[in-house]
Amino acid sequence: MLHSVKFSEEAARVRDELPADRRALLERGLAVLAQDPRPKMSVAVSDDESTRSLALTPNIAVEYVVSDGLLLVLVIHVVDFTQVLLEE
Repeated sequence: MLHSVKFSEEAARVRDELPADRRALLERGLAVLAQDPRPKMSVAVSDDESTRSLALTPNIAVEYVVSDGLLLVLVIHVVDFTQVLLEE
């Protein structure tokens, strides 16, 4: 079942501020996730397992809710590895 993807205000703001290449990756990842919003690699962060967390790419992770054909993206985490506090 293909789920409809919607965004919280906060997630939409982060999405809209992404550079075009990262936004394209986000959209590709969400298109795959919309087909199966509970893949084995996702982690349930609520008791009823409807709120989940997943890394779409090595640099982009999302927290989302799955309900009645809807995938609501609550938070988008973007990690920039070009500036880090500690080098390995």
